[in-house]
Amino acid sequence: MFCVAFLLASAAALRPWVAQWAGSEASVDGAARRALSIDPGNDRFQAMLATLYQYSLLIRDYPAALTAYQAALRANPLDSASWLHLGKLYQKLDRPREADRALRLAVQLAPSDAGLLWEGTLAYLEAGELPEALSTLSRFIAVAEDGDDRRKGYDLAGRLASPDEVLRGVIPSGVTSYTQYLTYLLDRNRGTEALQVWGWLNELTSRSKERIDPKLQLRVVDLLVAEGKFGAAHGPWTNLMKTMDPDAAASGSNLISNASFERRDTLGRGFDWKIGGAPGIVWDLDTSIVYAGRQSLRLSFGTSPAEFSNVSQVVPVQADSTYTLVAYIKTRGLEGASGVQLEVLDPLGGVLARTQPVAGTRDWTKVGATFRTAARSGTATIRIHRGPTPPSIQLDGATAWIDTVSLMKTD
Repeated sequence: MFCVAFLLASAAALRPWVAQWAGSEASVDGAARRALSIDPGNDRFQAMLATLYQYSLLIRDYPAALTAYQAALRANPLDSASWLHLGKLYQKLDRPREADRALRLAVQLAPSDAGLLWEGTLAYLEAGELPEALSTLSRFIAVAEDGDDRRKGYDLAGRLASPDEVLRGVIPSGVTSYTQYLTYLLDRNRGTEALQVWGWLNELTSRSKERIDPKLQLRVVDLLVAEGKFGAAHGPWTNLMKTMDPDAAASGSNLISNASFERRDTLGRGFDWKIGGAPGIVWDLDTSIVYAGRQSLRLSFGTSPAEFSNVSQVVPVQADSTYTLVAYIKTRGLEGASGVQLEVLDPLGGVLARTQPVAGTRDWTKVGATFRTAARSGTATIRIHRGPTPPSIQLDGATAWIDTVSLMKTD
């Protein structure tokens, strides 16, 4: 691709001579020679001849290409593209020292040319010079402005070196570089590597005081939670929530995140509420009926008699400690049906405590329960539960609202 682009750019300089011989490499050769007879010092014409002799299948002539490159570079020693192709030519001629010198000059003369740096990387790889290839690849990644180019560079780095070697020797140091690479790893579900980069990024930003993109932080928290690393995830989650929306973060001694369901965009993420569906049961956030704040969680049960326990939140807790759970529940149309309550589960799924159920049609009702965690507990799950309803009970229009949930350590 690079070579073709170079040829086309060079050919443009030969108009109108090339026009009469269009479609023939031999004719382009003749056009270049005629142009040189008119302007023998033109390095562009010499470079075009060199690339024709190097890459053409019809008129390939390596010695002639070498002579043309040398002439082009005498006229313009700053021509990085000619140095690059000369380096490749020396590789073909099995002259490694000259090839290395030419490639080094090409890279030095075009430190911000992503296309040339990519070609230089491939040239080093073809010569079996892995350290030089990785060094040039690092420069390519540093200057690549296009996301697809960076991903191409990351893909190649991953094939050439171990994850640790890539991070230490190929990915340029810096908050922006680590952020881009971390995003790439998360997109490809490479969690172990992503967490290593996350550690480096945190260490760097702690010194530089730069801010990490909140959306990226949220993705990392999700990864940590998914891997059961709740302790490592909770600190970043709490700080992130305070940054994104102080009202949605756990406040004071309350361990519940999004305690009053004020945020919609973090539901299902991190330590926020996970809300799943169930046949005939619909949930939403209600701004018209609230106990406190701007909105509450509304559960509409329709005609479903099914048990429901699909709203939950994992909360980090201390082992062998006492906690008190409090919430406010409002109901309408749950006459004769199982009431709505909150439950506390230990990590193995056992129920540690339940609040009293609220059924029928009731205004906001405070419910609560006190429990003690197990000797080795690190987390507890808070969930909203309603037991199965007898088939004879019709729940069409039955609704429950939950708001202002709190969990506090009491000893």
